[in-house]
Amino acid sequence: MGYLALLLLAACAPLAAQPPLLPYPGGFARGGLLEGRFAGALPGTPLFLDANEEALYAAYPYQLWVLRERGAESLPLPGLPRFLRASPKVAVGLGEAVWTEAGLFPYPAQDAAYGEALYWVGKGGLYRESALLQEGTFTQVVLWERRPVALGQGAYFPEGLHVPLPGRVRKAQAGACGVVALVGEWVYVVRPEGAKPLARAEDFAAWEDRVYLAPEGVVSCREVVWP
Repeated sequence: MGYLALLLLAACAPLAAQPPLLPYPGGFARGGLLEGRFAGALPGTPLFLDANEEALYAAYPYQLWVLRERGAESLPLPGLPRFLRASPKVAVGLGEAVWTEAGLFPYPAQDAAYGEALYWVGKGGLYRESALLQEGTFTQVVLWERRPVALGQGAYFPEGLHVPLPGRVRKAQAGACGVVALVGEWVYVVRPEGAKPLARAEDFAAWEDRVYLAPEGVVSCREVVWP
């Protein structure tokens, strides 16, 4: 192959992939470096990234990396993480069980939120540990104002109120203004009164009244006006 052909191939070669911008509640991980509430560097690109008031959590195959004010530590996981939810307390889905710092819960959860009890969604609906609370097809569960809200094609609130959504919820977190949910390419604020669009995004993380967006940006959930 001639020198000119090699130059043309090099010119057409794709640029090295940039590390993804990962939002977490209170900041971003940009190229592995943490910005915002936590400072430092991740040990690698995690499968999942989340944070609560006390710590930041990064899930990797068979380990959970934890960053607190006193420093970082790595905790072993007995499997591959399927999901990570840090608030109120950390829960990691492992397929047929949910890992918490208090021990393993033997539930095949698609998502879970761990507070005073473990709330999870899976085949059949929304559960509080082994008790079925609501039948339905849900993909996410959060604890908003200490009560479970399950989300799928809509949002189910504890009062029995169902709020319709324009599509399937890809991600949800509790925020100061309500439940923040990613539906398609839009982030919505969801409350018992309804759902309103906030911003277009590929990913997000909610912390207090701030919503951290990927690929870029920070907005306030208070931009959504309710009657």
